[in-house]
Amino acid sequence: MASNSATAATFKQRGNELFKSGQFVGACELYAKAEKADPADPVYPSNLSAALYEARDYAGCVAAVLRSWKLLSTQQEPKRDLVLRLSSRLAKALCLAVRADPGSRSVFESREADIEGLRSFCFKSTYSVGASSEEISRIWEDWETAKGELADSLRKGSACSSALSRLPLFMKPLDDAKEYYSIGHDPIIDLTAGWGEDSGKNPLNIDRLSSEKLSRISFLYGGVGDGRHALGTVAGLYQAYKKLPGSKKSVFRAHLTLLDIHPTAITRDLCMLMLLHELKNATDPLARAEIKATLMYCFCGAVMPGYCYDRLMQVVDDLTTRLSSSPPSIPDFLHVEANSICPVLDALDYWRRTQKPTRTMLECHQYSDPHEQWAARDMAIRGGGERSGLQSELRDRFTEQRSQIETMFRTLPENQLLQLPWMPPEIRTGRDARKFVDSNMDMLVNMIQQMSTTGRVPTHEQAFYEGVKVFFPPPELWGRHPGFKQAWETFMGGEDISRATERKISAHIEKEWKTNITLFDSSYSDPRYHPGGDGYPNMTGDVFEPVGIVDEFSRRGEPSKDSPVTNEVTSTAWNAFNVFLEEVAAALKGLYGHLTLEFITGGLSEELAKMRYKGDITRPATFPREYTRMWLSNVPDYTHGPMNMAIYVVPNLQDDPQAGASCNCLLNTGSWVSDDQYFYTYSQLISKDVPRFLGCRVIKSQAVMEALVLGALPLPRPLSELATREELTTWLTRVLFNMLIPGRSRPSPGNVRLPHTLVAFFGLLMHLHRVGFPAHWLSEFLARVLSGSMVSDIAPYADIWPIPLEDMHRRVSSRRVRVDPWLVEFENIIATAYYAIPFPIAGILPAEFSRDLEDIHVWEVKVVATYPFSAVWGPMMDNASPYEPVTRLLFYKPSEVSPGRLIPGIRDVFEGRPSPAPGAFFVLTAQELVQFEKRIRFRLSHRRVERMRAEKWSMLAYRQDSGQQGKCYPRCSS
Repeated sequence: MASNSATAATFKQRGNELFKSGQFVGACELYAKAEKADPADPVYPSNLSAALYEARDYAGCVAAVLRSWKLLSTQQEPKRDLVLRLSSRLAKALCLAVRADPGSRSVFESREADIEGLRSFCFKSTYSVGASSEEISRIWEDWETAKGELADSLRKGSACSSALSRLPLFMKPLDDAKEYYSIGHDPIIDLTAGWGEDSGKNPLNIDRLSSEKLSRISFLYGGVGDGRHALGTVAGLYQAYKKLPGSKKSVFRAHLTLLDIHPTAITRDLCMLMLLHELKNATDPLARAEIKATLMYCFCGAVMPGYCYDRLMQVVDDLTTRLSSSPPSIPDFLHVEANSICPVLDALDYWRRTQKPTRTMLECHQYSDPHEQWAARDMAIRGGGERSGLQSELRDRFTEQRSQIETMFRTLPENQLLQLPWMPPEIRTGRDARKFVDSNMDMLVNMIQQMSTTGRVPTHEQAFYEGVKVFFPPPELWGRHPGFKQAWETFMGGEDISRATERKISAHIEKEWKTNITLFDSSYSDPRYHPGGDGYPNMTGDVFEPVGIVDEFSRRGEPSKDSPVTNEVTSTAWNAFNVFLEEVAAALKGLYGHLTLEFITGGLSEELAKMRYKGDITRPATFPREYTRMWLSNVPDYTHGPMNMAIYVVPNLQDDPQAGASCNCLLNTGSWVSDDQYFYTYSQLISKDVPRFLGCRVIKSQAVMEALVLGALPLPRPLSELATREELTTWLTRVLFNMLIPGRSRPSPGNVRLPHTLVAFFGLLMHLHRVGFPAHWLSEFLARVLSGSMVSDIAPYADIWPIPLEDMHRRVSSRRVRVDPWLVEFENIIATAYYAIPFPIAGILPAEFSRDLEDIHVWEVKVVATYPFSAVWGPMMDNASPYEPVTRLLFYKPSEVSPGRLIPGIRDVFEGRPSPAPGAFFVLTAQELVQFEKRIRFRLSHRRVERMRAEKWSMLAYRQDSGQQGKCYPRCSS
């Protein structure tokens, strides 16, 4: 026995060392060995219960506590401190266990007598004295509450999860108009081949998938825009499908979800798919040429031939009829989500009703010569100013390349200079050629640099477009277009077309061609945005960029050439689109019966949350809720970057090492010093720490210049692979403080958007529980927040974004900060999600907090548009664009609070200024709707609103970046 006792003591000592260093799993193993070596000593199962508690095994903790108590209960005078520690730990572990899994109550019900034995013993007169016993009494009251809520947790948990998924994750802009991006600028991404810039390097090995996974291949496109990536992936899928053996072809099923927040983008993509459906079934050569021409002009043309417009309108009318029937009767490989049908019909109706004169459209279309754009880019990259990191690296590479090209020109023999294709015909001597090169060096370097980067040389069609602003139609249709054939033959002869020919062509275009109406949404007819309600899109970019992108994709299987140039001067947009559209149509035909394309109008995070919590009741039950791969375009630029991706996107990935969610950075590329600054600004983490905190893989971290790819990890993660409690607390504090007291963005194109509300912060806590962080860590952190004040040496970053990496090490003198102004929003969230929250919170809620989902109502107030708060913006107004998501709502007692003093001083209040006193005002970061000239909607407890009405509270909206205030009527309706 002495030997066993000594062995047990050794195990205990080693376990203590691991416990103190935070290695709780290892400590559990050693304490278990100690208990096994000496099963008669109650200390060892007690130690084990403490380690199991910290290792998040609450059920195991309960069992170990009860084993220790069983031994203690036989003693004449059990040690008071040990009994109290066990009692406290037991009550806490019970609360944590049943809150995380309400279905586990049967396990504890079977031990109810033992549990009651320890609880009642602690309240004997000799034990129930002192502060510790009062705390234990409170903890056991929490357990009684948790037991009483078990039935409701099982019954209401799903509804609460679904309701939480519908709360606003992002602050609202003052103007609720959605930006419509009709023509994309990034290369076509086939998700079967890889991610963005590395296309082909990370292929989806479809041939290696099991039959089960082969039957549920699924891709999601968030911010699908013009649909190019979805079409490219359809082509890639068909290439992979053709290589499968017959047995695998029979089970192959692929699903593509095309999602965009703007219904007009979804409508445009749906029309293109209907045209492709016509194309795959058409046999007449001229009909096929017309359909493909219609698609080409829809894709990137300002205007289109009348016969193309007629075909487009036939599709618009046909879709209107099909979607208006019940059920909708569109082709069976297409599906429009039920809630998206009305917005799509609205967009179709707008296109049917709207007439935009061709002449005006062309006048508004400012063609930008690619060389001029390249020169502007050259000036921007080579411009002065302090730069570092990625910006400096890009400038150095760009400048070095220019130097090499310039040296090449200066060292070319004069006879070779004369042979340059850009040499004017009147120059006939080597000396004059040298003078021409020296005088036009920047232009020539720009041309060569553009060619080497894009792989494209200027074409005859570009010269044609500069004059008349249209692409050549298919050659077989040139007979319908006076002057087009003559113009082409003139270019082929090395000459420019005459002014007379150009006028003839322009007159024909103005008379017979129609505006590409798919480039318009209803905002162009709204006088708020365009004088007289007659607006036109700003088409000022390089219209040949999408042509080159399509051509590059179509050539992806060709062997590489020695020359970087991939096109000819005779190349046309039709050449590129003809090949691409034929490939996509063939893929749709070949995959018939194996492919579904689904269209959804909505926000990316919100729609994925609905899928995750099975709130997507308007989608067929057989449709995927988890995806093989996702391409998000640059949606994360607008939705809090990789932080939001990790919480709200990655959980919808399939459990497969090839699965991933990817995006690029386009909104603010020039803002970042490094990829880690990109990560840190959005998440307060650098890329290498993302797995330890957010529980996902960083497959590719080159977010700024290439692509960001995140992948899923099996959850929960081993505790040894996660951040320590101290690290987690520090990080959560920084994230929360930066949300309460945010910095501000530079104006476009350097604007950084960090729009998360406190709803997203609470979603982060829920996500961290899934990742595997112990529930009591999260519960105790939330308790500090809900107390209304926190002691911390972390300070919010309230300067200009992006946030410098040095901020992660910044500390201030520890002080008590106020978080009480934001507690009412936590009430909204907690009452909504109460029975779905996986850790106990009943004992930490303020007394007045609601816990009832039914008590939280959506309220509406009428507002008065005030200036410059609403619409006036520019340098004089701190570049306060009404389209930035920066709205917050202030509720206050007018007798105690002056908004004009409070809003500029909100940081001082956070830092501890006692006035205004707690309870005199509060702030909401989340709103349901903001229309600055009409109404604002928000959520609040019905009981709280009634009290506020009785106390005559007021409210107003303000911008959290500039502090500008809007005016609201005090009366509100539910």
